[in-house]
Amino acid sequence: MPTKDVIEPRCKLSDDGSIFPGVVGDMAQAGIGETLCLKGSAVVVTHSNDKDCICRTAGFIDMVGPASDWCFFSKTYNLVLEAKVNPQVLKDNPEKSDEACRLAGLRLAVYLATECKNCHPDEKKVFELKSTDESLPGVVYVLQLLGQKPLIKDFWIYGQLGGETLIPTLIHPNEVFDGAITSFIGNFCMVCCDKQTNYELQNSRIIEELYERHNRELRFLGVIVHNATLTLEGKMRTSLYTTKLAQMLGAKGAILITEGHGNPDEDLILNCRNFEKSGISTVMISDELAGRDGKSAGLVDWSPECTAMVSTGNAHELVAIPKAQQVFIGNESSQIFLNANVDKNPEDTSLIFTEAINILGSENEAGFYKISARWI
Repeated sequence: MPTKDVIEPRCKLSDDGSIFPGVVGDMAQAGIGETLCLKGSAVVVTHSNDKDCICRTAGFIDMVGPASDWCFFSKTYNLVLEAKVNPQVLKDNPEKSDEACRLAGLRLAVYLATECKNCHPDEKKVFELKSTDESLPGVVYVLQLLGQKPLIKDFWIYGQLGGETLIPTLIHPNEVFDGAITSFIGNFCMVCCDKQTNYELQNSRIIEELYERHNRELRFLGVIVHNATLTLEGKMRTSLYTTKLAQMLGAKGAILITEGHGNPDEDLILNCRNFEKSGISTVMISDELAGRDGKSAGLVDWSPECTAMVSTGNAHELVAIPKAQQVFIGNESSQIFLNANVDKNPEDTSLIFTEAINILGSENEAGFYKISARWI
């Protein structure tokens, strides 16, 4: 803690393609050729010497305590990159320290996979968008990502910052697997479940499921990358553009996800409204900020067109965690955020409560993990 990134080690086995192109890999087409994945392993990036606790991310991985059941990364073999960042640089230029840690984690992940190139793979999978029965309904995946620099770290496409200036764009789903889109949680105003880690992007459950159904129940048409900007005009522009792309592809259905809370909910609702009005059926996937009693509004906006939603859980749900850790990796001063503004504790005095949003990946808004919600 605080967890800044998680990456699955991957490298290319063929001369075709690139891993994390434009960032640590060559500027080449992603999503083609053979990729080696070290399944079950992960590179975890954390800070350890932020004395002033400038990093506001409380994201943590519980390996053995009660919260481990809520965290996918308690099941992986984790190699932790514990960055000792110059505190003055972190204070004066946090983006510079963020970039150093981001690149270090990605390079380490590629290096680990490259060292295993001669290993015999336990399993092989082929991901192809072959020509299909045109009578099957076409479905797009709208991958909504935060583009709200400097307060929140942006995302990158082939190494290019994908924030306010990005026009929504269509990419092949295999490009996501090869790291054409990269992320980083960073140091600004970001609770960990608000943003996908690279591991969660590399192992997109939605893309994998759409591939499973491709050619049988539907035609998987591709991934539309949608950037959630800060202005109302920007939100309207990107939503209209995203809707147009889906129409041009001939989509009959769309899966819409979000990243972040508050104003990104408006992007999600705008997409749902515009898609439905254009004749494209939608289902939204998001977690909810429903309060600790579960009775508050989960999203900040709603519309009559929003008729189907999959909840990935209530981010305000309280989860018991150990008050003291036997082995702690990272910045111990960050623990102050775990119990912040929580006015009650479990009966067991060795435990404290934290909100589920602080448990890395538990409330993933792209349906990466298994948590959902129940009606009350």
